[in-house]
Amino acid sequence: MKSTHHTFDFIVVGAGAVTARNLADWHPKSTTLLIEAGGDNARNDLYVPSDRFTSPYKHPEIVKNYLTTPQEHLNGRVLDYLRGIGLGGSSIANFLAYIRGSKADYDRWAAMVGDDSYQWKSIVEDFKAIENLHCDDQGDDEFVRPIKQLHGYRGPLDITLPTKRQWPVGMELVAEAARTYGYPINPDQNSGESIGVGTVSTTTYNGRRTTSATAYLSNAPSNLTIWTNSEVTSILLENVGVNNGTSTPKVLGVRLRDGRVVTATKETILSLGSIDTPKLLLLSGIGPKDELAAMGIPCHVDLPGVGKEMIDHTYLVMAHHAKSDLSDVATFDANPAQVAAAHEQWMKDSTGPNAKRKTANLIGFLKVPPGHSSRREAAKLDPEVQAFLNHPNVPHYEVYWTGYSLEGYSHECFATALMMMNPQSRGTVTLASSDPKHDPIISPNYFSHPYDQKTMVDGLRESLRFLEQGELSKHILGPVIAPKSSSYEDLLDFIKENLLTILHPVGTVKMGRRDDPKSCVDSHFRIKGIQGLRVVDLSVVPTITNNHTQATAYLVGHVGAKKISLDYSRSKL
Repeated sequence: MKSTHHTFDFIVVGAGAVTARNLADWHPKSTTLLIEAGGDNARNDLYVPSDRFTSPYKHPEIVKNYLTTPQEHLNGRVLDYLRGIGLGGSSIANFLAYIRGSKADYDRWAAMVGDDSYQWKSIVEDFKAIENLHCDDQGDDEFVRPIKQLHGYRGPLDITLPTKRQWPVGMELVAEAARTYGYPINPDQNSGESIGVGTVSTTTYNGRRTTSATAYLSNAPSNLTIWTNSEVTSILLENVGVNNGTSTPKVLGVRLRDGRVVTATKETILSLGSIDTPKLLLLSGIGPKDELAAMGIPCHVDLPGVGKEMIDHTYLVMAHHAKSDLSDVATFDANPAQVAAAHEQWMKDSTGPNAKRKTANLIGFLKVPPGHSSRREAAKLDPEVQAFLNHPNVPHYEVYWTGYSLEGYSHECFATALMMMNPQSRGTVTLASSDPKHDPIISPNYFSHPYDQKTMVDGLRESLRFLEQGELSKHILGPVIAPKSSSYEDLLDFIKENLLTILHPVGTVKMGRRDDPKSCVDSHFRIKGIQGLRVVDLSVVPTITNNHTQATAYLVGHVGAKKISLDYSRSKL
């Protein structure tokens, strides 16, 4: 029978592998417990790189399949909202992209929270400590030329930056089309300079997906304990309801669904992500008092920002019938013997087509040209936001090009995935009930801001022009999934019917200055008004970064552990 009470120095709840491992390594005399609601995700077939876009659907056990509320500005559609579960969290189920973002993102973050350690010049060193970059750069590739002093080569997380020699069929045509169209070329998209077209780094190495679990939990030290299949349902507090002005609520630890109680002698750290961290806080009486009262939950700490300020990236996909020199994906997928042989080979030794397919593509972070409607809409925004959007290193949208196999369509397709950066719409995460078994209410409020609508329309129009008027037009035979025309109305209708989430939520437990009424944590990740509780995950990020947020998640985990270590010096541990 399991013991019902346990004590550790640090408790990390959720997918906080980076934070937990760093605390254990940096403070060997302390004990750290990582509590994971899901399993160990040890199955070999979870790590196939070519499954990067389909893994959550092939292996539904690695995700929670939440749903959004009907989205008013997307024709009332309800969207799937997948969150990774099990060791590695969403790094076991994401699209593999490892992109840091713009220098301007981090300089803005630092200004918003009043802490210069978040500036690019500081956090680039944190990125380097995380990364072990692998790139066969021979100096002859216009689209891949990493600036070596800006990258890490000894960190725990293996990352691969493919060169032109690993490009799939069609990418050289895309590269030439981008060059002749006038898009800037960016040979190092992780240099802090975001604008331009280049090859995207991926969390892969030696033919396998890498995750926070493979990087940080392999060969865990003896002072790090890991519990899987263990769901935390509440945070335990003392000094609640004390109104004498001298006592602050203090977190003692957590309670699990199976009845176990764990006490933290130093800190309890939440790393459940931008959906489940606010859910657990609210269930524990930490959040907006009126919302808690409506759920019948006693309010222990009135924190209005919990579950608010949700920001997320969205995307849509166009598909065009393509010649075989632009894509060979459908041809491969239509050959059952070839597919089976590739799978068998990968399962044997992580080699063959499935080790490389779909992992070496071009991506572009681009600006809407001057004079477009979104530029005029931006002029109506807050001056600080305007200045940020006008920064020469801040993109307005992202484009990802790839060969495509469309279910039920036998011909080769070429896909253009268009993603909006810096959305101005804000959403919420709230409780459906006081029962931890019930999913939270996720209301992203996508496309509610006029700037978002006009920027996505402008980005879509520009992407269509690139396909239809640039060099790629010679290799495209016609639309399969595309707007009816390039009119504003048809583009907007297409977006409303096809827009999806990239699942990059941030901001629901926002970091900020003490005088910011919407902030929930300070720059050391400490929850306002509570002792002994921190949040170290993407929910604290105050401004969504111009990237795929996996890299930001690793950064948050690393910096969070650093900040905790600063507050608990070695002499105190």
